[in-house]
Amino acid sequence: MKVNTVAITIALVLASSVDADIMVRRRPHRDIAAQRRNLDILHGFEDGVSSFMNSFHHNSDGSSSSSSSSNDNDNGRSDVSSGSWPSGPSSKNPLANKPKLGLAWPNGDSMNITNFIKSKVSWYYTWSPTPGMSNPPSDITFCPMLWGFKHLSSFREHVLNNPNANQNSGKCVLAMNEVNQKGQADMSVGAACGLMRDNIVPLKKDHSFYIVSPSTTSAPSGKKWMQNFRQQCSDVWDDIDAVAVHYYDTNVTAFQEYVRDWHDTFNKPIWVTEYACHNFNGGAQCSDVDTFVFQKAMSTWFDQQDFVEAYAPFGVMQQMQGINTNNQLTNNGEPNILFNAIASR
Repeated sequence: MKVNTVAITIALVLASSVDADIMVRRRPHRDIAAQRRNLDILHGFEDGVSSFMNSFHHNSDGSSSSSSSSNDNDNGRSDVSSGSWPSGPSSKNPLANKPKLGLAWPNGDSMNITNFIKSKVSWYYTWSPTPGMSNPPSDITFCPMLWGFKHLSSFREHVLNNPNANQNSGKCVLAMNEVNQKGQADMSVGAACGLMRDNIVPLKKDHSFYIVSPSTTSAPSGKKWMQNFRQQCSDVWDDIDAVAVHYYDTNVTAFQEYVRDWHDTFNKPIWVTEYACHNFNGGAQCSDVDTFVFQKAMSTWFDQQDFVEAYAPFGVMQQMQGINTNNQLTNNGEPNILFNAIASR
């Protein structure tokens, strides 16, 4: 793509965003408030677009392809609260008074994680119970994950039975990955309830760990699964401190509404632990400009929402596992322009 073509495209995107929703696929306005929120976001990322254009000719295209996440062959969604569901005593948010941006890191030692620890990065996870690196960083918080049953033995060894290890000093834990999806953790509400009751809840009860819920896909079955979990596993639900959200689609406004809806529905803080500008529904994929606008708009919006405690885009990896490569946040193992636009203050 030639620079002048990109410049024209960006100009059109920015201009159209002033009198339409900021989105990568145009839709009718949802409401005036959404327009105003998006105009505020626009002012926040214009400087990022300018920086993108100034640096564009130095940036090589992202490479590779390939899915939702994993290390060692593992894969790894209002300000107004609503509902009457009770919550148990909350553990301390491990990211309180810290930036919200995290690294979804499946790379082990194949890339140098310290190159990606920018001013807005405060935490990371690896879709596994351990950092998976010979020399994990000590200046950002690691949150281990119990990905699913196949990681149970490792999780018990490194987390449940060793809660005071250096890697667990952040006192946070992520529950299972995409429990409603075949090929991912894929389990019933009952199985998830028992798995968490025996292996994650004790970390909170005995060691004050902060518990983030299982994640689901952004398909309608995901929200239904979480509602059933809340209903059928209320004792574990009460010990969950925050709800994990995954989102893959192309519309900024729809993404924001989705996150608000999950907060309003489940009445807990939100951790967005995977997202990308990617169409799983057979439509056109986001261009590089679409993706830049999407990623910059969402990171700005997340930073502005008190109920969003943490977020980690999918893309800090050399193989994108089937996700649109325009979301890739590294070139040749180094942070690229898109990552720097998100991660720098």
